[in-house]
Amino acid sequence: MQTLKRIPYLGTVALLVYMPFHIFLTQSLSLLTGGLDAWKVAKDVATALLLILILFLVFSQGKTNKLFGWFFGLATAYGLIHLLVWVINPDIYRQTAILGSVYNNRLIWYLLIGMGSAILCPVQMNQRRIIRIVLLVSSLVCLLGILQYFLPKDILTHLGYSLERGVKPAFFIDDKTDLPRIMSTLRDPNSLGAYLILPITLLVYKLFHVRKSRQTLLIGLLGLHGLALLLTFSRSAWVGTAISLAFFGAYHARKHLTALAKKYWPILVGAVLLIGGLTLVFRNQYAVQNILVHSDKNTTAQYDSNEYHYEYAKRGLSGIWHNPLGNGPGTAGIVSIQNPHGGLLTENYFIQIGYEVGLLGLLVFVIVNILIYKLLSRSTTPLAICLLASFWGYVLVNMLLHSWSNEAVASQWWLLAGLAIGTPLVNDRAKKVIAKKPTTIRRKLPATS
Repeated sequence: MQTLKRIPYLGTVALLVYMPFHIFLTQSLSLLTGGLDAWKVAKDVATALLLILILFLVFSQGKTNKLFGWFFGLATAYGLIHLLVWVINPDIYRQTAILGSVYNNRLIWYLLIGMGSAILCPVQMNQRRIIRIVLLVSSLVCLLGILQYFLPKDILTHLGYSLERGVKPAFFIDDKTDLPRIMSTLRDPNSLGAYLILPITLLVYKLFHVRKSRQTLLIGLLGLHGLALLLTFSRSAWVGTAISLAFFGAYHARKHLTALAKKYWPILVGAVLLIGGLTLVFRNQYAVQNILVHSDKNTTAQYDSNEYHYEYAKRGLSGIWHNPLGNGPGTAGIVSIQNPHGGLLTENYFIQIGYEVGLLGLLVFVIVNILIYKLLSRSTTPLAICLLASFWGYVLVNMLLHSWSNEAVASQWWLLAGLAIGTPLVNDRAKKVIAKKPTTIRRKLPATS
C-alpha cells in the first residue's frame, strides 16, 4: 500500500514535466513509431488511470476528507451534465463529443489528482521542490522558444508539424512572415503566453523572498521568461501577466503601494495618459497596427483579430440564448474544428462551456472556481499566494481564448491548485491527531491514591 501511495506523487510530477512537451514529443516521436492518434490520447488515458487510483486510495482510507468529497461530487455532477446534454443532442458528432467531454472534465480531474496526491503523500509533496520543478521546466520551454525565434521558420516541419497532422509549424501575426511569433513546445503562441503567467508570478515572489546572493539567478530567469512572453506577441497573455503581478503586488506590499500611489499618483496618471496618447498618435503605424492592435487597415480580410473575437463571442452567446440547456459537448471550442460538419470558436472559454453544456454546466464550473479561490485565499504558502494572484489573469485570458483547453496550461494551474488546497488539509488533520494524543496517554495512566 505504501508503494501505491507514492504513485500519485510521481504521477503528478510526471504530468507537470510532460505536458508542456506533449505536442512536441507527440509530433516528433510519432514520425518514428507511427500511431499519432495513440500518442495524442495516451496523456488523457494516463490522467484518467491516475485519477482512478487516487480515488481508490483516498476513499479506501475510511474517513474521507469532506472537502475532497465535495470536489469529487462536483466533478461527478459536471461529468453527468455532459452525458445528459449529449443524450438530449444525440445527433452531435461522436468524436468531438468524446474529446470535448474529456477536455472539459480533465480540469477538475487535475484538481482532484493534486488534492489526492497531497493527502496521500504529505512527506514527498514538498511545495518548494514542486515549484523548483515547475520553474525548471518553464525555463527550458522559454529557452527553446527564444531559440525558435532565430531558427528557420519551417524547422518544425521536419519534426512532424503540419496542418494535416493537427499542429501548425509556425505562427505569424495575421500571417505576415515578417512578424513571427514563438510557441516553443506548446500548441500555439497564445497557449505559451498563458502557460508562462504562473511561472513568472512564482519568480517574482521568489525574488522578494531570497537572499541577495541568489537574486541574480532569479533576475536572469525572469528576463528569460519575460523575453519568451514578449515574443509570443499574445496580448491576452501580456495583460493576464500584468493582472497577476498587480494582484501579487497588492497582496505583498499593499500598504507600501497605497502610500506610493498617494504620493506619486500624478506621475502614474501622466504615464497612462502619455502611453495612451502615443498609441493614439501612432495608431496608423505598421508596428502599432500589427503588434499592439492586431488590426491592419491595409488587409483585405473580412475581420481583423479584434473583430473576430467579438463576432465569435456574439455567436456563442446567441447559441446559449437559443438553447440554454446546451448544444452538446464538443460543439464549441478548439475541439469543434475537428467536426467535418463545422464547429464554433467562441474565443471565450466560459461562453464555450455555456454553449456546450448549458447554463447548468456553466454554473457548476463557476462554483468550482469560486471554491478554489476561497480555499486558496485561506492559505499563506508561496504556491497558494501565486495561484491566487494568477487566478484573475487566467480569468481574463480565458475570456478571450480557450486556454483551459490546452493541456500544458490546464495541468500546471489546476494540479498546483489541488496541491495548494490539499496540503493544509493534511496539516490540519495532523494537528488534530497531535492534540488528541495527550488525552489518550492520560487515560491509559493508572489512577494514583
